[in-house]
Amino acid sequence: MLTVRAYAKVNLTLEVLGKRADGYHQIASVMQTIDLSDELTFTISDEINLRCNVPALETDTNLALRAASLLKERTGYSGGVDIFLKKNIPVASGMGGGSSDAAATLKALGRLWELDLGNEELQPLASSLGSDVSFFLFGGTAIAEGRGEIVYELPPMPTVHLVLLAPPLEIPDKTATMYGRLTPEHFTKGEASLSLQHCLEDGKEPDAKLLFNVFEGVAFDLFPSLEVYRRAMLEAGADWVRLTGSGPALYTFVASRVEALALAEKLREGGYEPYVATTGG
Repeated sequence: MLTVRAYAKVNLTLEVLGKRADGYHQIASVMQTIDLSDELTFTISDEINLRCNVPALETDTNLALRAASLLKERTGYSGGVDIFLKKNIPVASGMGGGSSDAAATLKALGRLWELDLGNEELQPLASSLGSDVSFFLFGGTAIAEGRGEIVYELPPMPTVHLVLLAPPLEIPDKTATMYGRLTPEHFTKGEASLSLQHCLEDGKEPDAKLLFNVFEGVAFDLFPSLEVYRRAMLEAGADWVRLTGSGPALYTFVASRVEALALAEKLREGGYEPYVATTGG
């Protein structure tokens, strides 16, 4: 039996550079794992099965299940695995929980099944499962390019404390819907990601002015209630608020864990359910 954690992420930058001939969008994004995590337990079995503390996620489309099936198919492994997924990362929030589960499954089963595979061998499988899965093979601080599958590790970001809200918004086909709202006016040339990369290479904590998410240009119009959550964070003491991924999760940095807990408590008093995290994972 093997138990591992699958860490969430925030997008410090997320830029769309244009639309590709294959229908995907070309992106540049600086990503950072945080210590909010799912937990996966793997037990060798004859077949591949998945159970979850959220029964609605026990489907054939679950990325952890798909990752296990793909790894077995590509390697010819004869056995299987029972997976128990304890879900802590909010589902479809923009924090990458499903993609992180998939990457953790690939790496864990590489060990449990004694396949002797490194990230270089796992990356093509990760890429085929989803655009963010490749990033989670590495974790930490990295910049993703292409449609997200080309990943370059960056110097570790200084430890930062975060407070996050994940509004319970139902967004059918969320990622496709959000990308479909973008127009060429939203496209950039990657300057924000490059500036942040230089900041991190200098060993500095990113200033809020360096953070950018293209989807903020459409998300607040598409989902007016998102502004209610953003305003709540500001009124609770956040200096700024950013969207992560295609949303709807929002995050901010604060100076210390004490401040993070205090901000979170004010949000709870207002009826919200915040998460407190630090960079790492």
